Amino acid sequence: MLSWPRAERKASRLFKDLDIEDLHDQLDSLRAYVHDLSQSAGTQASRRLGRARHFASDAAHDAEEAMKDNLAASLVLALGLGLVVGYFIRRGTE
Repeated sequence: MLSWPRAERKASRLFKDLDIEDLHDQLDSLRAYVHDLSQSAGTQASRRLGRARHFASDAAHDAEEAMKDNLAASLVLALGLGLVVGYFIRRGTE
């Protein structure tokens, strides 16, 4: 078992070369690096979200235009899908 005075001597030998100011400087530089890294990640995520939102908006607009141009086919397709889904739901409950 380690006695208290012996533990103090070991700790004093371990920390005698430790410079507190140097440690503070390293922590400050690490903090600045993490801040810059998180800011960069946030900027990239925001940029990619904007691109994805633009892509989704364009796809929705194109789909809406295709439905308007082919209204009869869209209604028949929706009716057919509704009948198929209804059949499978009814069949599953029997």
